[in-house]
Amino acid sequence: MAGSLCKYLRFMGYDCRSANDLPPGNPREDTDILKIAGEEKRIILTQDAELARRGEGNAIRLVSSDLAAQIRQLVQAGLIHPEIRLTRCSRCNALLQEGTSPEKPNTPIPEDIPLVYCPVCNRQYWEGTHTKNMRDNLLQMVNKK
Repeated sequence: MAGSLCKYLRFMGYDCRSANDLPPGNPREDTDILKIAGEEKRIILTQDAELARRGEGNAIRLVSSDLAAQIRQLVQAGLIHPEIRLTRCSRCNALLQEGTSPEKPNTPIPEDIPLVYCPVCNRQYWEGTHTKNMRDNLLQMVNKK
């Protein structure tokens, strides 16, 4: 439902699941999301007014489809602290580990930059210009009026 938001929340270190990871075409998707949220003690973030209503106190209706507005809404609600942490994989949500992925031992990155990797999907992460750009972008999103 909010794939870009989910990716940013993961970069901020938040444990999140995405409805995009569920099998497509399921007519009971909302019911499944409510069940997963209940079992895993998760908050549902959705633009779907009906799903937010059904989720009662465990759901927040996102009032905009704009990523920056969604992040500002969550910050203003006191649900998140907007800071890029690189502790979770942006693709699969697994906790990152220090070092180089065993699957990608020859990643061409300067030696003085610490590496982290996902033990599930082997994606590599490091502090670079892309991370600085994400931090700058996040700061702009939060401070945008």
